[in-house]
Amino acid sequence: MTHELPSATETTPAGLRSLIDHIESAAAGGHLDPEFVRKLGKRVAKELEQIIATGLRSESELAGLHASVEALIHAADLKNGARLTRSLQRLREHEISPGEAKPN
Repeated sequence: MTHELPSATETTPAGLRSLIDHIESAAAGGHLDPEFVRKLGKRVAKELEQIIATGLRSESELAGLHASVEALIHAADLKNGARLTRSLQRLREHEISPGEAKPN
């Protein structure tokens, strides 16, 4: 069985906004890996570009979606950066000998 791909996206701006809200909620609750969220954000951005390319949506329907996608990706990058910072701090703590004082 072959699957026919639609010529244009069938995603609606309301559906994309709902998806972003769900991803943000799960990410904020710590239920999603930041790297996974970042990849989802990039895929959502591509979907938004496809919606725009169809030319079937008004500016009012698309209002705020770019900002929402960028905020999602930015939040994931911040979370991923914070996780990296914590990992580096733990590594540095393990490198310090028991008799050495910890840096401030």
